[in-house]
Formats: sequence, structure tokens, C-alpha cells
Amino acid sequence: MMYTRIINPVVDAFEYETGKFLGQARFELTPEAEKGLLGWVNYRIPIKPFIVLNSDFEPSDNYVPIIPNQTYHQKGIFRALFVQEDTGIKIPIEMRGTYDWRARSVEAGTFIRSADYSNILMDPSQQVLY
Repeated sequence: MMYTRIINPVVDAFEYETGKFLGQARFELTPEAEKGLLGWVNYRIPIKPFIVLNSDFEPSDNYVPIIPNQTYHQKGIFRALFVQEDTGIKIPIEMRGTYDWRARSVEAGTFIRSADYSNILMDPSQQVLY
């Protein structure tokens, strides 16, 4: 089964060391980010660093405000709808892994105009197709 598009991406973020839930981010994928995630799901190609846009973060009670331009290492659960190539049917897929990220903007609050993601390591045994 091949997928050609990703719709409504979201990441549940967890503190790497403690596993505490930090919150949930909804964002827009750049073409490079979508290509990288599709490459992983379709072919298990390691995901190269990418940028996301307009990240809207809903913090948990464990959330501590970020410091702009500081890199954070976290665990995450990435979920989205993946569009099947041959049918156009949208399939929810969930992937778990670790990543580094940093805000590229300095606005205060939980909205981040753009963020860099790197060192992305998805666990193939933790991918769930619904």
C-alpha cells in the first residue's frame, strides 16, 4: 500500500527522560517534511531534518515554556491521515519515535511560526495502521 499525501498532522510530545506528557502540537508540513514522512511510511527511508510551519501547541500541566532557538530532545507520537495512492482513501497512521526540535521564531506563547525537526528516529515496531 502506497501513500501520496498527509493530512491533519499532530504530535503528542513527551519529555524524553521522564516520559511526562508535555502537550499536543498541530502544524503544517512543508513539502520536504511530507516527502520525508511519506518516504518512511512507504519505503522505511530514514527521515532527514525538516521544517514545520504554524505549529499550534496545546500544553499539558507539565509544560514549561520553551527557550527560543534551544534544541529539545523529546519522545513523540505522530498521527495523521495518509492518502492511499490507488484509492484516495484516507487512512489514520500513528508512529512513535524520538526527535530533536527547536523553534525558529521568538514569539512568546504556544504558537510557533516555524520549527526545525532533526535526529528523527521512528520505531518501525511502533507504527499503527487503523
